[in-house]
Amino acid sequence: MYKLFFKIILLHTVVFSHQFFLTTTEVRLSDNQKNLEVTIQTFSHDVEALLKAANFNLANLGSEREDNAIDDFLIDYLSDNFIIQDHFWKYIGKKIDGDFTLFFLEIEQFKSSSNVSIFNTIFMDMYDKQQNIMNVYGQRNVQSATMTIDNPAFKFKL
Repeated sequence: MYKLFFKIILLHTVVFSHQFFLTTTEVRLSDNQKNLEVTIQTFSHDVEALLKAANFNLANLGSEREDNAIDDFLIDYLSDNFIIQDHFWKYIGKKIDGDFTLFFLEIEQFKSSSNVSIFNTIFMDMYDKQQNIMNVYGQRNVQSATMTIDNPAFKFKL
């Protein structure tokens, strides 16, 4: 009985005290050094809030019966809020894993000889305190930045 009570209190604390407004994005060249692979990790709670605000039914979110319009909406949202200068990414899919939702994007035949800017305003339209952490894994180093509503862009070089 005490274990159940503890689990309920813990769940209540996690769900109702959501104080972190954070995404983490990893950008890296594929093993063959031709494609740029992007993984965006978000809190599922934030994705659900975004979808609720757009009046989506979340009953089947993450299941095979999920409405295809949800992915279309999320692709449009990401297209407006995650931009890599002079490149177009392809949406590979998403994975909902409990508290986290991961989005997978790819730029095929990525070529860049100079600095490339990334514009990342995911969830900044919902939360003023949103921070989007970016990690770009180059051949020899890692470049990192934290994007905020006041500074939503980051330049990197692979």
